[in-house]
Amino acid sequence: MVFSSIIFLFFFLPVVLVLYYTVCAPSVAMRNGLLLLTSLFFYAWGEPKYVFLMLFSITMDYTVGRLIDK
Repeated sequence: MVFSSIIFLFFFLPVVLVLYYTVCAPSVAMRNGLLLLTSLFFYAWGEPKYVFLMLFSITMDYTVGRLIDK
């Protein structure tokens, strides 16, 4: 799925936006979680073999960021 595909523009993007602004509106953590999961799904649609690499990178970046904050 690419950003200019019909599936992305008329299905994926509207569903994510509706969920983001309605279901996840009260909590910033829920919004961030939704965006994390939907972005992983989006990138897995195009190249699923890199999902574990992205999960590892996300985990390492988050951990290092928390350590830097201390």
